[in-house]
Amino acid sequence: MEQNDNAPLLRLAGGQLVEARRAALSAQGTGPHRLEHVATLNEVAFINDSKATFLDAALESLAQMSGNVVWVVGDISSEMDEGYVQDLLKEKVSAMVLFGRTADGVARDGMSPVEHLYVTDELRTAVFLANELARPGDTVLFSPACPSGNGFANYEERGAEFKRAVRDL
Repeated sequence: MEQNDNAPLLRLAGGQLVEARRAALSAQGTGPHRLEHVATLNEVAFINDSKATFLDAALESLAQMSGNVVWVVGDISSEMDEGYVQDLLKEKVSAMVLFGRTADGVARDGMSPVEHLYVTDELRTAVFLANELARPGDTVLFSPACPSGNGFANYEERGAEFKRAVRDL
């Protein structure tokens, strides 16, 4: 078996990346597109967290939610297989609505704690579906856990579309 002489450097770089992500998360706070309360409809809170462009940020937001969460997410990451992520999903998420994908392109591996996983091809449809799934006291959290795409230039544009869809409910 070949020894990787760069292993200590890779561990150091990986640790620095984790620390940089933590620092970025703590600096984000709240505001437009970061844990922004959009509306409460039929006792369901709608939160815009479009600025959560990576999984760590979305998980941080999920951890702050009280009660059941219907999570509107843009991508399923392989990191969701991690035990601590699985535990958080079991504890917080009653349903996930994946937007911008087709059902054929979604592997459900690692998502066993989420009994209800739905796939929509656009954000607007995901918001309408999340509204139907949510019960009084729940929170619909739009926290994509991925960079912008699917027709959106940036997280601001994506967040604005979420807010328009919520207003149209």
